[in-house]
Formats: sequence, C-alpha cells, structure tokens
Amino acid sequence: MRQRDFLHIVLAGAALVGCQAVSASPRAVPAQTTTPTSASTRGEDRGPIIDVHMHAYPANVALAASLTNPATGKALTVKDGEAHLQACLSEMKRLNIVKGVVSGGDGDRLAVAAHWRETAPDRIFAGAGVRGSAEIPLPDLRVLRKDFADHRLRVLGEVSAMYAGLTLSDPKYDPYLSLAEEFDIPVSLHTGLGPPGISYDECCRNLRASHGNPIWIEEALNRHPKLRVNLMHGGWPYLQETIAVMKTYPQVYTDLGAIDWILPRSEFHSYLQALVRAGLGKRIMFGSDQMYWPEAIGMAVEAVDAATFLTPSEKRDIFHDNAVRFLKL
Repeated sequence: MRQRDFLHIVLAGAALVGCQAVSASPRAVPAQTTTPTSASTRGEDRGPIIDVHMHAYPANVALAASLTNPATGKALTVKDGEAHLQACLSEMKRLNIVKGVVSGGDGDRLAVAAHWRETAPDRIFAGAGVRGSAEIPLPDLRVLRKDFADHRLRVLGEVSAMYAGLTLSDPKYDPYLSLAEEFDIPVSLHTGLGPPGISYDECCRNLRASHGNPIWIEEALNRHPKLRVNLMHGGWPYLQETIAVMKTYPQVYTDLGAIDWILPRSEFHSYLQALVRAGLGKRIMFGSDQMYWPEAIGMAVEAVDAATFLTPSEKRDIFHDNAVRFLKL
C-alpha cells in the first residue's frame, strides 16, 4: 500500500486532530496530558464498556514515529498496525471494554477490520468504511450485501461523506442506506470537523466544515426512516443542530469519539453536560476514536469518568447500556 493511500484511509477517522501528512508532526491540542492510572480507569470500580468508535491499520504498515499524540505531545509507541492492534486489545482488556466497533472499508481496507475481528471475535465488531471520493470510491454493494448477510460486517461506517465534499443526504449514498435498512445495520457517520487545513490537501479539496453539521442528514433520514444513525464525535461543535436532530429523530444516537480526549476537558464536559441537560442521556455512547494512539482509549474513559455532573446510572448508560440498545446486542 502506498503511503498516500494509507494517509487517505487514516483521514477518514482523524476527525478533530491537527494531524498533518504521515511524515509530519501534528500540532498539539490542550487536553488531558497524562495517561490516567486511577482505580476507576483500571476498571476495578466500573462495569463493562462498549467502544463504538475505533480504528484499525494494516498489520504490516509501519507507523511513523513523528505521529505524536495530539493531546500529550508524546511519541507514538507502536511501530506498525499489528503492534497497534495488540496494544489496543490490551487496553480494552485492562479497561473492561467488552466490545469495540472497528471501522474498515472495501477491498484491502475491509481486510484490516476483518483481521481485528478474527483476532478477537468475541470483542470486535467490524464496520464497513464508506467515503465515495475519487481516492476512496464507494464499496461494491454485492460484497457488502454478502458480508452483512453473513454477519462479517455489523455496522455501515465510518461513513466519511464530508471528506468527499458530500453529506449523507447525497443520493449516491441511497443504495447503501437502503441496504442498511434491509439488514437492520446501524450507520455511523462522521460529523463535526476535520483536521486543520484538510481542505487544502489533495485528498479532500471539496471538504467544507459545514458538511459536518448533523442537520444535513434530515433528507436521508426521511428517505430511509428505518435507519439507525450514530452521529460520531458528538456532532461537536454543532450543539444546537445535534440536539435538534436527536430530538426530532429518536433513532439517532451520538458517540463521544475524539472529543473526549482531544478537546480541552472543560469544553468536552460543557458539551456533554449540554447534551445530557437536553434529555439525551439515553442516546449518548462511549467512543474513543483512538486512531494511532492506544493510550487514547484510557484517556477517553477517564474523561467520562471525571464528569462529576453524571450520576452512576448516567455513566453506565454512556459506557455500556445505550450501545447495547443501539447495536441491538
């Protein structure tokens, strides 16, 4: 796989990070700056977790040491995709994460998620990544149909339409959404922002920040009323639109991937509290969106644990019960 192609795969999940090309150092963002070590984070005082937003990389592809953690500035500790997989599984076991939804894609990229599922079949759900750009075309519907029917794929996502300069309501996605309805497959959609400067990159010249606004999914939801949709990244920073869509469409949930460990803690807690205050606590799910950095899984868990405005019951919903309902486990 060419380095350029690898970068394109990564960009679909690099939602809120100041990542540059694979060979460049990302710009650090203020956030939690230490890996948590509390008893709660080790899973001793907390129940099981479902992480609905994870990413995988080809086992034999080297990961550049220059990919420093955007929240801590620390160097990458895994050398390739296989080491990344093993480190993430180790963190999942340590933190009592009993299920993880891992994004893949068509062709070779689907094989990446499949490798995770085969390595830990009781712990991993594989998802089908969908973009629809010239660099990453839409997957073959016949292949998806077979994989959904055989339960090799359990999620349609991450759908990164905004990186193609589109929204989920673009008609080109209709056949995929119809297939998800037919097999009762949930859809995970990239919402919010992309990395700084990404619209100047060759991969994503048509991306606009407005494409990440959840309000643009309404036409898709009305054409496909049976869809279950996860607004990834909490819809941040589009708070009012996220609330409006979730209030109007009860089948829409959201996850906290990336915003729970990259955003400054005060901003994350303020945003999460606003969603809970709006009465959406039963449809917020835990996600790490750990990307290259296995330690980000623990950082994300700790950020939710540290939300003192959440009751134990509300934390249980976010960490586990809401995802059980959304994924129909």
